[in-house]
Amino acid sequence: MYGEDERLRALEESAGLAPSASPRRVPWRLVTAVSAVAGALVLIATLSRPSLPAPAGSITPVISLVEILPKGYEKCYKNKTYFVEQSGHFSLHAAEETRVSSALECQMQCAETYLCEHFSFWSSGGCLLTSYSAYPRMLDGPPGVAVVSGPRECKAPVPEYSKKLAPGANVPPFTAKEAPGCGGLHEVYEKVWTAEGETFFDDWQFIEKSMTRGAEWYLNRSEAQRQAVAHASSAGAIIRVGEQVHPFKRRSLMLHSPQAWRPDVGFIVALKYKHVPYGPGVWPAFWLLNSDRPWPNGGELDVLEFANDQTAKVTFHTDQNCSLNVPKMLDCVKEMSDITDEMIPSCLTNYSGNALGCLPPQVRKDGEWYSKNPGVLVTVWDASGITTFHIPEAEIPADLQNDAPTPNKWPAKWRMAFMPFDPDSCVDIAHPQEIVINIALCGDWAGNAWWTCKSCRKTGFIPNYCIPGHVTEPATDCCTIYMSNPSAEEPLATQAYFDIDYVKVYEPKGANMPKYAAGTYRNGGVGVGD
Repeated sequence: MYGEDERLRALEESAGLAPSASPRRVPWRLVTAVSAVAGALVLIATLSRPSLPAPAGSITPVISLVEILPKGYEKCYKNKTYFVEQSGHFSLHAAEETRVSSALECQMQCAETYLCEHFSFWSSGGCLLTSYSAYPRMLDGPPGVAVVSGPRECKAPVPEYSKKLAPGANVPPFTAKEAPGCGGLHEVYEKVWTAEGETFFDDWQFIEKSMTRGAEWYLNRSEAQRQAVAHASSAGAIIRVGEQVHPFKRRSLMLHSPQAWRPDVGFIVALKYKHVPYGPGVWPAFWLLNSDRPWPNGGELDVLEFANDQTAKVTFHTDQNCSLNVPKMLDCVKEMSDITDEMIPSCLTNYSGNALGCLPPQVRKDGEWYSKNPGVLVTVWDASGITTFHIPEAEIPADLQNDAPTPNKWPAKWRMAFMPFDPDSCVDIAHPQEIVINIALCGDWAGNAWWTCKSCRKTGFIPNYCIPGHVTEPATDCCTIYMSNPSAEEPLATQAYFDIDYVKVYEPKGANMPKYAAGTYRNGGVGVGD
């Protein structure tokens, strides 16, 4: 077994920084050891390689950087950089150094290799695959040797029309105004955006960055579809939790719309679903977010978000001292069927100060309830406030089916949440909102709330076997260890998935608004402050 210096030298030799081996597949020998970490077995791997002499008279081909960097991949690949595994910890299983003809072929091998996250392609034709824990090194070798490296797959481009979206960061500030009665400011809406059927995933950004310290491993589009984490057909779209990708991580999905819509002008978001994710360690969400400003400055609306077996309700977050119009809210909710005394009128959000955002007097629901009551979740957001309807599948009205919804005419029994804004205090509380769908696992909510979750404790992953809420140490965290255990496979397969017919957006008829770019789209897949 090599020491670290010898091992790095072997990697460099095999990849072209020293006399090359013959142009054929050169197997790496995987040497493994098993270590017990807090009751969990962790595979530790190191790589060794037999010494192969260069054939007599062989000449290593010299290929320029321009030739090995494919056109259009300048932002995805890195010149003069290659990846090296961290010594003895989560090394790539069954890794091989091979000979290929191009960087694209090397990247394709990485995409098809379990646990591969980076590739390095050398001018000698060497292709080296490395895992998520590998680190980059700058090329420091003889003249004429070139290398490029990159991720297992480059991000799929957003559809062409989205490149013509208007900037959404400088729209006029939101100013609340009261609507007559218990409805909104607009009578008729028209469809402006849709995701449904076989093309459901065509107009989404697949975001790979996670911010919740959980067990999710978000995938890009091609990998998500290859792993069946995302699947679209004429019957609808499935978004599910996938298999374990390495210790303490499972494949999952986060979608952001490339467009954003102005709440001060008014819009409707409709989600027609058959099933939503739920279960121990599962934290799904369907929500709206402004990512042009640091959270929660631009506003966030959680339409459907819960964790484990906990219940939740529609919640709005902002950094302004905005309050709900409580007298109007209490008067209008009398017509609703499911109400409670629990409410928070202040929408100001500062978790360190125990300011959680505004909650309407709506009965809390969990994921199992939504899955047993399929239908359409319709959120109407304009300058007067926010209303969310839950329309049972058998009662979907003709105006919504015909993409010309008139929510002011809908019966109060469908109204799930009603949050009218106070015009005197609700100023500059929200900016253009993008749509987000994701399934997080464990982490800051589902992991931290593990011990208070009855179904979580029933899994048997409890002290002294593990530590509930230990999200910063996945090897000892109860939720994360459960996610890595075979006993989680069946409940995840049968419960942890979205089954969606469509997501549609409507704007007031005749508004003729420009198409605004979502903050994550303009900023290359991240929001301000990420």
